[in-house]
Amino acid sequence: MADDINDQIDTGRRTIVLADEEPDEMEPRQVPTAVIVAGVGAAVVGLGLLGWLIYRSRRRRNLIQELRATLPARASDFRERGVARLGEIRDLGMERMGDVRLLRDEVRKRLKKAI
Repeated sequence: MADDINDQIDTGRRTIVLADEEPDEMEPRQVPTAVIVAGVGAAVVGLGLLGWLIYRSRRRRNLIQELRATLPARASDFRERGVARLGEIRDLGMERMGDVRLLRDEVRKRLKKAI
């Protein structure tokens, strides 16, 4: 028990010695103003992005509305679009075949000259 009392006294003396040191060493560190401003700015930007995401998610249409907006109103419109696209593909193929034939003819001419 006497040892406990002596330990408490020693601890108290150490505390007094620490308290007598310069007060600058005991003051807590201060955060620079620029760091605080940057943190507030990041928080504002983050809240803005979160609000924008919530706004966008509430504006979404349901699946039926989206399908109606993207698909043609009638099946005949769909058929016409398909036929037009098929015609474009055929025209493109004919152009390519014409280019191939021209190259074939030129190669033949060059071979005849070389032989």
